Amino acid sequence: MGLKLFSINHRDHDLFAVEQLTPLIHDEVERDIIKLDGVNGVVVLSTCNRIEILLDVAEDAAANHVRKMLAAPRSSRNVREVQDAQATSGGGLEGDAMPSTALVNPREFSGIEVVKHLSLLACGLESMVVGEREITGQLRHSAKRAERRDTLSAPIVAALDTAFRAARQVERETGLSGMGRSIAAIALNHAEQFIGDYRDVTVTLFGTGSYAGAAVTQLKERGCRNIYVHSASGRAESFANGRGLRVARNEDLGRILAKTDMIVSARGTGSPTVTLDHVRAGMAERVGDPSLVVLDLAIVRDVEPAVAQIPGVTLIDLDTVRSLVPKLEPMKTTRARHIVAQMVKEHEAHEAAREIDPVIVQMRGLVSGYIAQEMANLPQRDLDRADVERALRRLTNRLLHHPTAAAHAAGANGLTNEFIDALEMVTGISFDSEEEETA
Repeated sequence: MGLKLFSINHRDHDLFAVEQLTPLIHDEVERDIIKLDGVNGVVVLSTCNRIEILLDVAEDAAANHVRKMLAAPRSSRNVREVQDAQATSGGGLEGDAMPSTALVNPREFSGIEVVKHLSLLACGLESMVVGEREITGQLRHSAKRAERRDTLSAPIVAALDTAFRAARQVERETGLSGMGRSIAAIALNHAEQFIGDYRDVTVTLFGTGSYAGAAVTQLKERGCRNIYVHSASGRAESFANGRGLRVARNEDLGRILAKTDMIVSARGTGSPTVTLDHVRAGMAERVGDPSLVVLDLAIVRDVEPAVAQIPGVTLIDLDTVRSLVPKLEPMKTTRARHIVAQMVKEHEAHEAAREIDPVIVQMRGLVSGYIAQEMANLPQRDLDRADVERALRRLTNRLLHHPTAAAHAAGANGLTNEFIDALEMVTGISFDSEEEETA
């Protein structure tokens, strides 16, 4: 079958769908998948807003197993609309307005479309913020992890190599990934006008997923060191370990929020993670500066919209962040996509050329066998010039026996010119037929 890729991403699903599947992407997931019959290679990419499973499979049964693994309940893509309706109506919703559940249906790619998708991905052209710089490094990290676990295959390596070459070429010609574009970076840059120097800021993080990890990285790059993490699922302790964070337990949350300058949440569970009660309790106990910035970076809102009505609270949601994304010059993205298309075309041509490799190996083996036989037939004494000449003539006769017979057959059937064209293609030598010489 060749290459297959399953993609669960922010364009097709909400962040909750990605987070639901994240536990499946454990440290040994590549080793588990490679054990399946028919799987020759696997690379898994898991980020805050996408899961990509790249496979090299010999049969569809292996791909079917991965499809089943990814089938899990998810929240409706219309949850945000439902939340908006609830906020405006002031009450609950019934019937068709309620969030529904469905199965996660990953987007699937096969063959050369896998290479195209990987290349667009590595260039940041499939990202929530086009041109973001982090995705290339994340994909490279996933490839290195697969290499350490011995789950790479030659077709996967070739596809990834094309993707990384495309990313380098796009960066050289357009500078897209050097613009520092990412959701977390843009949000934190915007929030700085409300909170000042991040070195003096206390942040409480709601959630422990990969998006939370990306937010922590961005905060630390800005000098923020006083970061608490809260998790309703009890994963705060393990998330905080090794990151230099403090845990905000349920019983301490009100006290911690009272001294928090910024709340960051990016879970997208379909129900509020940061509630009106959370913020009111924190603001009630606050001493001194009453201001609080709340970053809601989830595709499906984590923060109750009414939080924005509390005096002193500045709510920055994903819609606000998207409106702040610097517009790209259309020529840059057009050029980037052209580079990807050219790289994919070259990859396809190269792989098509490689399909004949077994024939070349067989041909070389045949000639090597003839040489070995002639070497075995040489006299067991010091050789003279005549011995070498006889051996070379015998080898030449063996090599040219079938082409000579084929040439006579072609001439007898009126296919002389066709045979000459084929011979010139194979040998690289120009031949003239008798008819051409006479003319």
